[in-house]
Amino acid sequence: MFRPKKLSLYLAPVVLFGLFPILAGAQDNMGMSNKQTMSVTGCLKQGSDAGGYYIMGDDGKMYELMGKGLSAHVHHKVTVMGMPATMSQAQEDKKMATEKSEAGGATIVDMKVSSIKMVSESCQ
Repeated sequence: MFRPKKLSLYLAPVVLFGLFPILAGAQDNMGMSNKQTMSVTGCLKQGSDAGGYYIMGDDGKMYELMGKGLSAHVHHKVTVMGMPATMSQAQEDKKMATEKSEAGGATIVDMKVSSIKMVSESCQ
């Protein structure tokens, strides 16, 4: 009868330390869920910067897009899905002048595109 109690005293810390990486990983994943998936539909346009693309959304915002497969859909009406992108201050400063001229005073949202779907071959 004394042995199981002693054994449980030794096993409890082992189990706790064994679960620690799982619990720590769950906290990291919870931080990732703060970035919401978003979707925007509009006319895909080529930006002034090389490899730059954007969409003016119905919500009045300009979505600066980053991702693959965008060049094939310039001047098409598309729906893109993705996540808000975060760039370093140096990257933001580099793009600021062209983004402001393209946005025409609209709020600018940087978006990392995960998928693109063509709605129409023309923007009208």
